[in-house]
Amino acid sequence: MRPAGALVLCGALALLIALAPGLAASIHAERAFDHGDQRLYYPDGPFLRHARLGFAAPVADYVWLQAIQYYGGFRRGEHDLRYFEGLIDAVVTLDPRFGEAYHFASLVLSLEHGDHHAAIDMLKRGILANPDDWRLPFNVGFIHYVFANEYEVASRWFETAARLPEASDFCRRFAAFSRQRSGDVAGSLVLWEHLRQTTESADMRELAERMIEQGLQTLQGAPPGGMKGSPAPAAAKGVR
Repeated sequence: MRPAGALVLCGALALLIALAPGLAASIHAERAFDHGDQRLYYPDGPFLRHARLGFAAPVADYVWLQAIQYYGGFRRGEHDLRYFEGLIDAVVTLDPRFGEAYHFASLVLSLEHGDHHAAIDMLKRGILANPDDWRLPFNVGFIHYVFANEYEVASRWFETAARLPEASDFCRRFAAFSRQRSGDVAGSLVLWEHLRQTTESADMRELAERMIEQGLQTLQGAPPGGMKGSPAPAAAKGVR
């Protein structure tokens, strides 16, 4: 290794060693310090970004492990989650392509905090940095579908996910179900037919054919002059 390279590597290792006590202190300080002062002991994302010495990925991996351990401590009842978002912010600031951090954070924010707005904001931040990751828009749709009962909005996100590289039939299936749940039976039929024609799965094709048959029966019994099925369910307000 060239001397300059060795110096940079040593500097990176020194940074990790220097940050470790601060990170650990921030996680465990709640038992010793007032809540208003604890945040001062944690290096934030912008600081880490400027101090990384060109080794963003290793530092992001280190902070990611701290975040996982911190969440594990919460599940064991050792502390709350007041530092969780700060740890995740540090990870994705250091490495915006760290897809798993966005997914995990959105689940924690939704399931533990009940903060679906923050979960969606986190996923949208991930989409900006990872526009080809179909799982991010799919998870946005899933939150709208499960927690807000906003089926039309959910369907649009599922359709967006389905258009991305490596997206599975799973996305199109959820998009079609969401359209149907929103009352847009005709739109659902279009999606089911597209899935039937393009899927490589015999089971998925059979499901699509069954849903098409049910949808056609619904339309035949629909009131004249309308292509809609049942009215859309009442949506939870404000989750966008």
